[in-house]
Amino acid sequence: MSENGSATDLSRRALSLEVSPTVAVAQRASAMKAKGEPVLDFSVGEPDQPTPRHIAAAATAAIEAGQTRYTPAAGLPALRAAVALRYRKDFKVNFSDGEVAITTGGKQALYLACQALLDRGDEVVIPSPHWPTFSEAVRLAGARPILVHTHEKDGFKITARLVSKATSPRTKAVILNSPSNPTGAVIDPEDLLVIGDMAQRRKFTLLYDDTYARLTFGKDGSDVLQDLRDAIGDRLVVLGTASKSYCMTGWRIGWMLGPKPLVDACAALISHSTQCPAAFAQAGAVEALTGPQKFVQELCVEYRRRRDFIHAAVAALPKVSCVSPGGGFYLFPNLARYLGTAVPTTLELSRRLLEEQRVAVVPGEGFAAPGYLRISFARPMEDLKEGVRRLAAFLEGLREV
Repeated sequence: MSENGSATDLSRRALSLEVSPTVAVAQRASAMKAKGEPVLDFSVGEPDQPTPRHIAAAATAAIEAGQTRYTPAAGLPALRAAVALRYRKDFKVNFSDGEVAITTGGKQALYLACQALLDRGDEVVIPSPHWPTFSEAVRLAGARPILVHTHEKDGFKITARLVSKATSPRTKAVILNSPSNPTGAVIDPEDLLVIGDMAQRRKFTLLYDDTYARLTFGKDGSDVLQDLRDAIGDRLVVLGTASKSYCMTGWRIGWMLGPKPLVDACAALISHSTQCPAAFAQAGAVEALTGPQKFVQELCVEYRRRRDFIHAAVAALPKVSCVSPGGGFYLFPNLARYLGTAVPTTLELSRRLLEEQRVAVVPGEGFAAPGYLRISFARPMEDLKEGVRRLAAFLEGLREV
């Protein structure tokens, strides 16, 4: 029992936080690997490819040139300009440099947006299954997440109708993540524009997380972002990151695009917390965004190849159903038909899969979707093939019990 007033007497805010299920599984898998066990880790959403050399070289050059000091809280002017330019080129949407803030990863962009926009009593609509940090960031700001449950039979797609049913006079924001983590679902452009119209009429902000937008396998609808911005103006906030598309997860570079008052407020929050992302990491991100983009296109082609393999292989397993993801690098199969007395939850199923077959995946409970597993296919093809073989052997064992 902690002594009242001591450093172990934690706040209700800290005690209410849930450990990320992805982190928890990854930590267990890493501990097993450290003991020499042949674990195949499909838990963490992190590209297996290294950061492209020209990006690393730009950061190294920045260090050698002495760019190791503080930067402005909102980020290097060159990087803010590079983000705005990249969005104009890729998504045909116009934001000025002053409407961009650079953050320490995409998670901080989300956290800052929630801290700057939300008050106690506000509600935020979140399509689910969902990345758990969405709901935790909302709670940390004192607001209430309202989950909108999408369905496998509809490809987990979020629709304007679902959002409409979940909004209320207390709705301050709606979070949209397309392609979705964990399902890979991509929102239809028509629904996005209708939700935008709804935001304007019902007066809420649209937080659009496009972390995986450059890793979309078909038409992603992102070319309607300017139409959306024209329709709702300062009610649109885009949250992004260099982590996935440029294989820069450890560099911790993210960004926010939105109205200048919000950007300035977030810069003030940054100045009292992290101060700024590392200057040389920002220099590397400038090169990532303004340099050759062929790598991103090749990465998307490679992930599509892996998606095609693992979706077909997992969907062919007995008693398993699985939606083909439209983007990102996650598969989200339904294994509910394997649950019963011996294995009552996918939490237990994933634990046994790791212990018995040395395969790490994230249980659906972590995404408010019991009965499902999230499998990251950001792994080499040989690992994917062996992982499917081990999963099939494990499920066969459950069928024989």
